[in-house]
Amino acid sequence: MRASTQPTFWQQLRLQGRMIWALTLRETVTRFGREGLGMLWFIAEPAMFVVGVMIIFSIIEPNVGGVTPAEYLAVSYPTLLFWRNGTGRVTKAIEGNRSLLHHQPIRPMDIIYARILLEFGSSVGVFLVLYPIFVAVGICEWPANAFEMVIGYLLIIWFSFGFVLTMAGLAELSETIEKTSHIILYLMLPFSGVFLPAFLVPEPYRTYLLYFPLVDCVEYFHHGYFGSRMLTYYHLDYTLAVNLALTLFGLAISGVAIKRVQTA
Repeated sequence: MRASTQPTFWQQLRLQGRMIWALTLRETVTRFGREGLGMLWFIAEPAMFVVGVMIIFSIIEPNVGGVTPAEYLAVSYPTLLFWRNGTGRVTKAIEGNRSLLHHQPIRPMDIIYARILLEFGSSVGVFLVLYPIFVAVGICEWPANAFEMVIGYLLIIWFSFGFVLTMAGLAELSETIEKTSHIILYLMLPFSGVFLPAFLVPEPYRTYLLYFPLVDCVEYFHHGYFGSRMLTYYHLDYTLAVNLALTLFGLAISGVAIKRVQTA
């Protein structure tokens, strides 16, 4: 009689990866359906937001520090989709999918990761589709430093991951956070670096603003794209430290929320 063996770490990791991917596909079909454009809404929905905001601000404001609003928002607004859409979709994700937890391979964190993956994939997808089009039609240019632009983009994704995890955990623990999460997201908009570059903010308010790591991430992203065309401010060491702390806190608070849901 053969003794049963415990799965190795890599086998468990592969199993969790398959679970997250399966849950992501399920969420995609549930959200976008199979009729009409179907999966194309994965890109079309956020793309309409980006183009719409570009048009509105182009009418209101002729330029932003010598850069047209269309160009500025074409590279800035897609970064907002990570933390805004991600938070909205992940809030109460575990509570709303409690029935799935009866399937033993599925863990609560898999549900959260699946929704984050779907939202982040949509945000990255819309940028990768729209940016070359904007370059081709003359709205945008190729980045001044592609490597720094990519690093800035990854920093924004990292911040958004930690922020979404934190908001998801707090929303599971507190009904107040759940009900006010959309208000928190709207209040973050003026301080996100998406609509107002840091060089337009006078001192000492600019220094205070840069304590918010999202602004540093967006500013470094702008530095990679605009180069010498736009003055940027950022503190990478501080940003890396805060992003790491936010991610660890998000994982911890999500773990506490999961234990509460499982025992409820």
